[in-house]
Amino acid sequence: MYKLILGILLFVLSSSAFSQTKAELGIFGGAAYYMGDINPQKQLYSSSVALGGIYRYNFNSRYSLRASMLFSGLSGNDLDFKNSYQQARGASFNTDLVDLSLQVEFNFQPFRAPQKSKTRRVVPYVTSGIGYIAPSSTSSSFTIPMGVGFKTNIKGRWTAALEWSFRKTFTDDLDHLDDPNNFKESNLMHNNDWASFLGIMISYKLFPDNEECHSYDRFVK
Repeated sequence: MYKLILGILLFVLSSSAFSQTKAELGIFGGAAYYMGDINPQKQLYSSSVALGGIYRYNFNSRYSLRASMLFSGLSGNDLDFKNSYQQARGASFNTDLVDLSLQVEFNFQPFRAPQKSKTRRVVPYVTSGIGYIAPSSTSSSFTIPMGVGFKTNIKGRWTAALEWSFRKTFTDDLDHLDDPNNFKESNLMHNNDWASFLGIMISYKLFPDNEECHSYDRFVK
């Protein structure tokens, strides 16, 4: 699965070379945290610094395809929680990870950088796709990434985005607690471990527009 996701990312990069006026390169900086058996619901628990790079290909003012590679860590400790079961169990974990993803972004309003007529300077968006997470201390897993955010044209070809995203994994072993008798919630949200990222992306459009077709924008204003 790791080779498949990496292959898809390389294909996206190479196949879009013919139309670099629609391509962006950027960086991500923020925080990552874990939700699972040790932490069933606390947001931003035991956050670690997350850094990485992104590549975005803009099909039009509404839809984009984004590839990313993020580096961070996840951790958790039963002793951070007050319930008697976790205090007695005393489980903990700490792992580095690499996160690969290929996601489609949908802007709720038309957006371009540089800003064009009939497009907005700040727009909300949603994103989802496929991914792969590779922790250093346990088994890897493919993921379903999903997130929400806001993006803005800072100036010229520069775009900034604030995004909060979640990775649904298909492993229950990120925290080394894959025993079905261990402190499971009945809710499906807690049947597997999750990784979450909250941060800012700064991207730069590689080349200025040589020509733009605005026929699409007439239908999305």
